[in-house]
Amino acid sequence: MGPETLSALLIACGALAAAVRLLMRQLGWRGWLLAALCLASGLLLYLTLFPPRLPVGGETLVVATAEAPAGLRAGAGERLVALPEAPPIAGAERVPDLATALRRHGQVQNIRIVGRGLTPRDRDTEAGLPVEFAPMPLPRGLARLDPPADTVAGGVFTLAGETTGLAGGAAEMLDPAGRRVDSKVIGSDGSFTLGGVARAPGLATFTLRLRGRDTKVVSETPVPLRTIAERPLRAILVGAPSPETKYLRRWAEDAGIEVQSRLDAGAGLDLGGDRVSLDAASLRKVDVVIIDDQSLLGIGPAGRATLAQAVAGGLGVVVRMTSPASAGIRDSWRALGLSIAGGSETAPVTLAPLAPDEDALLSRRGPGSADVPENLNAIDDPAPDLGRWVLRTGPDFVSVATDADGGLVSGWQQRGQGRVAVWAIANSFALVLNGQADRHNQWWSETVNAVSRPESQFRPDVPALVQAGERMPICGLVAAARVIAPDSSETMLAIDPGAGARGCAAFWPSRAGVHTIVQSGGEGEQAFAFVVLPDGALKTVRANQTGEATAQWASRQNGPAAPAMPEQRGPAWPFSLAWLLVCGALWTGERLVRARVRSEGDRRH
Repeated sequence: MGPETLSALLIACGALAAAVRLLMRQLGWRGWLLAALCLASGLLLYLTLFPPRLPVGGETLVVATAEAPAGLRAGAGERLVALPEAPPIAGAERVPDLATALRRHGQVQNIRIVGRGLTPRDRDTEAGLPVEFAPMPLPRGLARLDPPADTVAGGVFTLAGETTGLAGGAAEMLDPAGRRVDSKVIGSDGSFTLGGVARAPGLATFTLRLRGRDTKVVSETPVPLRTIAERPLRAILVGAPSPETKYLRRWAEDAGIEVQSRLDAGAGLDLGGDRVSLDAASLRKVDVVIIDDQSLLGIGPAGRATLAQAVAGGLGVVVRMTSPASAGIRDSWRALGLSIAGGSETAPVTLAPLAPDEDALLSRRGPGSADVPENLNAIDDPAPDLGRWVLRTGPDFVSVATDADGGLVSGWQQRGQGRVAVWAIANSFALVLNGQADRHNQWWSETVNAVSRPESQFRPDVPALVQAGERMPICGLVAAARVIAPDSSETMLAIDPGAGARGCAAFWPSRAGVHTIVQSGGEGEQAFAFVVLPDGALKTVRANQTGEATAQWASRQNGPAAPAMPEQRGPAWPFSLAWLLVCGALWTGERLVRARVRSEGDRRH
């Protein structure tokens, strides 16, 4: 038992005993008043000996970041520091980073951040102190940009984003030649989504142009696109002869896929002509198998087990629905690793316009040919009626293709190193017959590429958007690597041992342009190119990201993980003075009560 607790017990016992003694004398309200003074005297005596603990109030560190007001000044109890990106501020102490400021001024107990917020350099530091930060309003323009993912030549890519103050305006995408590829009205929430077709393999830079309601150009942002020249996919098409398999095979051949077919016409008759076998040896040689639900039932448990083993090893499978899903069909899906419910009801497929206008449609389709002239179909041609089976999927199911209302067209689940997809439309060939072969090709291209066996070429993980002068991580390195800048200068990359198997290194590009990562390996040197955008190309996007990330960082410092403020005993003299006054009042009261009692006793005698 500590001295504080022991003293509290002794004082409490003494005060209670005195109070009880006074109440037993039956002095009426005077006794109750004296008893209350006894208890108050005991409490004040304890507080005199052990004053309450109070937090130690140190300085507040005011941290100036980018776009902080030039007239910012430190107030009473504040110390002003400026980070490298802050503008010139009179009276501010320049520091290279936040960690240095905290080391120099260990007495600070609070942090207030002014400006756009902390860069990644400073957000790696845990301050361990309460942080105050209010993000600045974003300027009018682009606030978020989701660049297109790497796209196979001939595939459709999309880019999306959000804007500030441009609702009702327009977002346009221009190809490298400056021609408009797509255009959309910016929604009331400031969001937009644009799309186009990837042409020749390699790196290309598109332009995102934003316009206000008055059609004036607000900003133009470069957007890099990587078009992949992959080796021809190897596919097996299994099913019954039908228009769907006919046009599916035609799409595969036109897309450069090496396709083998097994089309069972009954009675052992195969119209495919390729003598395809679904044994383990054949499946190791292909990247994807497209099979309809009835054929999947027909290969039996042994065939499905062989197919499932190939999927676990990296093979992709697309199960094409041709009829409502029965319990047996769903069991065959589960054997491959596809856990889906439903599939017995249908819903109409909602089709969005192929392009915002005729010019964008012609640009997306590219030059015509003798087989497919430019004017084969117009943008106002009626859309076909399509239906899809309604499926209920779980959290590990990934949608690939959807209709205009978000209805599922195709999606996949992971099994081992491979993926199994389901195709929920039985008559997608109607798109081709109604002049919408572009949409048919896009959906099948997205689905097949999402599940096909992954390639083993050198493709390190780099950020999608890189600006000159910004630090960027490069992961997926397994050996000594270097970066070649546009001016042919080389920078060796030092792999961080702390990154483990991820193989990550940091790189600071100093100029815009195409940079190349070169890695040496057992198969010789491997190269991977990426685009670095000019400094300031993503100014508003980076401002938004900095503000959001700093607000999250500040909330962590203010959270329960932040250490408690240091405390010390407060002054004892106020309680001592109050104790003396109460004791004096108690002593005076007791004397008066005793005198009154003695006087009353004398009168009785």
